[in-house]
Amino acid sequence: MERDAAALFGGKRHPANSGHRLDFESATAIGQVKLVKTLSLNALTELAEEMEREALPKQKAGVVVVKVRRGKGRPSPILVVVTATVWEAINGKANAP
Repeated sequence: MERDAAALFGGKRHPANSGHRLDFESATAIGQVKLVKTLSLNALTELAEEMEREALPKQKAGVVVVKVRRGKGRPSPILVVVTATVWEAINGKANAP
């Protein structure tokens, strides 16, 4: 899963035993990857906030890549989660009509 996430962002995976808090890093993003059966909204929010704190000083997007493990034969999509602050840093503020 970490390898797939790194490839999605055109980056490199940090091995699990490297001591890095990050699972991958690219020229434009850093992130953590979670393959879970359950993950609370609070835990996901804390991960996204941590990635924001780490990424913005580097002028990168801090992302959480998460996928639900449903079991054999029950695939789930990969989700990419960012805070609104990271979204605005990447895309700029939306202009209201």
